Amino acid sequence: MRELRRELPQYCLFECYQRDFLLYERVLRQQQNDKNKIYSLHEPQVYCVAKGKDHKQYEYASQASIASTAKGNLIVGVVSHEQNLHDSNTLSEILRHVEISRGKAAKQTVCDRGLPRQT
Repeated sequence: MRELRRELPQYCLFECYQRDFLLYERVLRQQQNDKNKIYSLHEPQVYCVAKGKDHKQYEYASQASIASTAKGNLIVGVVSHEQNLHDSNTLSEILRHVEISRGKAAKQTVCDRGLPRQT
């Protein structure tokens, strides 16, 4: 990083590559016990998810919610979550997205067992 700062012209540092340099500096400063670590340079929004299984304890991913129609399986909403949220906390966000995109609220939702019951 020091060599790049010396070799690159100043306008490149601040205009062209500022976002990249800020990301690299954040990666170099992070410690083992820090929260909100960066696990991937090419996908900085990825976070660590504890799976709790012996063969695969951790997974590095981003969480997304997808809403589709019950009969036709037409996708009516997709939300990518910035944080590692429990599944029970993602329903309200996807329902709000569906209401905004369709112009009306969903009358009924069908979810897996981990989500709370809403009508």
